Amino acid sequence: MLQQAFKRFLSTITILVLISSACAYAEEFSGKVIRVDGEVHIIDASGKCHTVEESRFLVREMDTIVTAEGGNAIVRFNDGALSVLDENSSLQVVKSNWLSHLGGKIYFTFSKVFGEPRQVTTRFATLGIRGTTFIIYDNDNGQGVALQEGLLDIESPGPAFEIHRQQELDEFEVFKQQRLQQQQDLRQEYDDYKQQIQREFIEYKENFTLQPNHVIRFDGIRVDETLIDENVKAEFDNFEAIAGELLEEFREQARAHRERMEEEKKAKELEDELLFDDY
Repeated sequence: MLQQAFKRFLSTITILVLISSACAYAEEFSGKVIRVDGEVHIIDASGKCHTVEESRFLVREMDTIVTAEGGNAIVRFNDGALSVLDENSSLQVVKSNWLSHLGGKIYFTFSKVFGEPRQVTTRFATLGIRGTTFIIYDNDNGQGVALQEGLLDIESPGPAFEIHRQQELDEFEVFKQQRLQQQQDLRQEYDDYKQQIQREFIEYKENFTLQPNHVIRFDGIRVDETLIDENVKAEFDNFEAIAGELLEEFREQARAHRERMEEEKKAKELEDELLFDDY
């Protein structure tokens, strides 16, 4: 009798240890590689290289995802955020809310309704995430960030940035229509107008907020900020085509989560109101 009770005790302890170990092991994972095309590897904290040949490959903290030439990978993180790595790109998962862009071109989309605030570090800046979609590139074409939507807090890892901006020519079409009859003078007037409205100005800041539909390009501490052009828009389209239904799923989950949060907030406000009335 005593022996059977002891065996049951040992069995219970074993199960609890296994459950505890499984939970601890699961908590180490920050996301999954959910789609691969071409050659993709994960280098773990010990430096061991694993070939990713199928989807659902788990990614842990301090793992680095590496795509070879012609390869790409889609990573979904535990909070639902999504990243798409272009060929010859590297992304390290430092912590669950801290990613490190090590090179290449990578698409990121985050929703502020999921999880904690996140940041992405690069060789040239640290990016604070505020529910946003953007591309980071660091390759032979230079270094930069293109922001499609949301906001990014950009912080220098060293000296203050030398930020160069130009005012936009969004009023020229109206001007052109008003002056169309003066064809001979229009070219000169446009050049004068352009010089006047497109004056470059420089700011020195250790951090600044990047607005949507803008691109920043880095050259040392110099930062050039411009509007997104057609080439950059095409890059966003290419990444989103790779993600396909996975991106739609992410956006749908974000919408549903936001709606639930709003409903819970309204219910809480109503409950507080009723409690106040009773009081």
